Amino acid sequence: MADYDSDALAALDQWFGQVLEGLSPTQRKRAAMKLGKALRRSNLDRIARNVEPDGGAMEGRKARLDQRGRVRRKAGGKMFRKLRLVRNWSIKAGADSVEIAPAKGDRVAATHHFGLRSFVGRAPDGSKVTTRYPERRLVGFDDADRDLVLDVISEIFEG
Repeated sequence: MADYDSDALAALDQWFGQVLEGLSPTQRKRAAMKLGKALRRSNLDRIARNVEPDGGAMEGRKARLDQRGRVRRKAGGKMFRKLRLVRNWSIKAGADSVEIAPAKGDRVAATHHFGLRSFVGRAPDGSKVTTRYPERRLVGFDDADRDLVLDVISEIFEG
C-alpha cells in the first residue's frame, strides 16, 4: 500500500476509535458495518469511473489482438464489469474494525491492484502467454471518504 493510504487510515482509525469508545460493542459493530457499506459504495463508484483513490485516472486497457496480430478489440472502455458489483465484495465488521475485500479473494482484483503477472491466453504454438498488469489501485481512501465517515458518524449519533 502507498504511504498516503496507510497514513490516512491510521489517523482515521485513531480518531474513529476515540469517537466510538463510548458506545457498546454491539453499537460499535453496527457503526462499523454502516461505515463499511458506505466505503464499499464509494470505492465501487470510483472503480466504475476508472479513477484511483488519489484522484488520477487508471491506466487504460491495451488493444486485444487476434492470432494474426490484427486488432480484435479496441483499447479503452470500462474495466472490472463484474468486480464493480456489490455482491462480489464482502464486509467484515467487528466492534473494533471493518474490512472491505473481494468476496472470494478475487485473483483479478489482486492482479490489478498490486500489478502482478497473470495468464492472458495462448500463443499460436500453444504456449502460455502471460503479462504484467499495470498497478491500478482499486481500493483506497480519499478526501471524499473522510467526509463520508463524518456523515456516517453523525447519523450514528443522531439515530
